[in-house]
Amino acid sequence: MSKITTERHYKITLKDGSTYYGRTTQSGNKRYNQHLSQSRLGKHENKHIQESYDKYGYDDWVHEWLGWETGDNDYHNKIEFGYVQADPKALNINDGKRALLDEDEEREYLNKYAQEYRNKNIKTILKNNKKNNKTRLENETPEQREKRRLYDSEKYYRNKEIKRGGDNK
Repeated sequence: MSKITTERHYKITLKDGSTYYGRTTQSGNKRYNQHLSQSRLGKHENKHIQESYDKYGYDDWVHEWLGWETGDNDYHNKIEFGYVQADPKALNINDGKRALLDEDEEREYLNKYAQEYRNKNIKTILKNNKKNNKTRLENETPEQREKRRLYDSEKYYRNKEIKRGGDNK
C-alpha cells in the first residue's frame, strides 16, 4: 500500500483563461512560487504554461486553493484527474489518465516518455552540431582548414595506434 499523505490541491488560472491543476505537500505558496520561478527562467516543465508566461507575463495569474485531501498517491492522482477532466481549458501536460494506471503500467509509460525525451534531445543536439560545424567550416580560413586537417589526421593515427596496442616493432 502506498504512503498516506495530506496534500493541498490547487488551480492556477492564466491571463487567457486557461488553467493548470496541481497538488503539493509544501506549506504556503511555495509550490506556486516555484511555478513562477521556473517560468521566469524559461524552464517550466509545462510548455503551455511557459508559452503563456512568455506571451502575457504572470501579473494576471490567479492562484486558488481547492482543498486538502488525505489519501495515497492513487487517490490524489484521481482527484487531480477529476479536476483536469472537468475543465476543458486545463493545460496539464498529461490529461490525468496516468491516475488510472497501475504501478507497472505507469512505469512502462514513464520509461516510454523518458526514451522519447532522450531521443528528442539527441536529435536536437545532432542537428545543432551539424549546423554549427557547417557554419564553422564555411567561415574557416585556408590556414585554419589545414591546421584542422593535420590535427584530425594526428588524432586518427593516435587512436589507431592505441587500438592496435602501441608500437609493434
